[in-house]
Amino acid sequence: MVSERLNTVYKTVCEAPSGNGFRVEHMPELFTYGEVDDCSPHVHSFFEILWFMEGYGRHTVDFIDYEVRPNTIFFLSPGQIHHFDVKEGYKGVAIKMCTDFMKEETGFEELFVKYNFFYTLDTATYYHIDNQTAKMLESLVCDMEEEATRTGEFGNVDVLKSYVRVFLVKVLRYGVQDAGIRLDSVKPAQALFLQFRKLVEKEYRKLHTVQEYAERLNVAVRTLNKCVNDCSKMSPLAFVNNRIVLEAKRQIQHSTLNIKEICYDLGFEDPSYFVKFFKRMTGWMPNEFRNQTYQAYIINSKNKKNMKIAIPTAEGRLFPHFGKAPQVTVYDVENNVVKNKQVLTAPEHAHGAMPRFLQGLGVTEVVCGGLGAGAVNM
Repeated sequence: MVSERLNTVYKTVCEAPSGNGFRVEHMPELFTYGEVDDCSPHVHSFFEILWFMEGYGRHTVDFIDYEVRPNTIFFLSPGQIHHFDVKEGYKGVAIKMCTDFMKEETGFEELFVKYNFFYTLDTATYYHIDNQTAKMLESLVCDMEEEATRTGEFGNVDVLKSYVRVFLVKVLRYGVQDAGIRLDSVKPAQALFLQFRKLVEKEYRKLHTVQEYAERLNVAVRTLNKCVNDCSKMSPLAFVNNRIVLEAKRQIQHSTLNIKEICYDLGFEDPSYFVKFFKRMTGWMPNEFRNQTYQAYIINSKNKKNMKIAIPTAEGRLFPHFGKAPQVTVYDVENNVVKNKQVLTAPEHAHGAMPRFLQGLGVTEVVCGGLGAGAVNM
């Protein structure tokens, strides 16, 4: 099962809703009682629709920062890793659905709707809607919430699935994406592309060549190449490689598996070849990628007016190693103006000592080097 695999591989997993496999939660309340810290990277074992009705900020999904503004709707698939910049200032809803709830039926329309929103490596993971569409969708969400309370009653899951399907269709009709090619359900080439996208998500650990995918889809390699290029401006091989690299990045940054274990999990027989492949695709050696403070973790403060910034220092200078600095200089910033500065004696070097020390001070941002993955997560 998806949730079992995620729990085995990743360090911080948010579990799927129980009961009928469906739940609607509201922002900002969901940030206060959730099982994980939404401002730290975490992975979901379920599908999630995040509708930001109000608020501005940043939502990081799989190492990419996206701007949040009113009436932005994000669509997250099982296995995606995400976090928010702040917990305050957002109003909206989160619609959570387990993987069994979102199993598509046999018809092409179900496939078209699902794979226009989820597992979309080649396009943005969000849509913008206007106020008129928002009013339409708000009514649907109210219906979902009411029906969600009827767990166990006749037709409960079917009704909920119908509401979700209508929600997605309305977004497809009236929503706007900032990037990507808008697919058309009546074009045969795009039907093949969605089948390819689905197959990649299912088999990227086992199938690494275009020939293998073409055989599974019962088409010629040339046909598959043209179809994927036309629909995504990307070759099938690039599409597959990007999916493999994304999973490698997720596991390197967010799991405790060693590089050899990750290599074998992703279907590579030779760890040295995997290392070369990852270096060619990303510019990083896997261990370098794991050890460096990756961009997705760095808190971007440009839109924040109130902060508490900590800098590891020694005699007034930036100290190169996060956990071994003799001092920490802490700045209180209000409305983009430094109001207070403190030079504090750092705790003795020990596992987790510095992150806990900074947490106790209420620090919101850190400027540093030598920051390991464990300290990042804390």
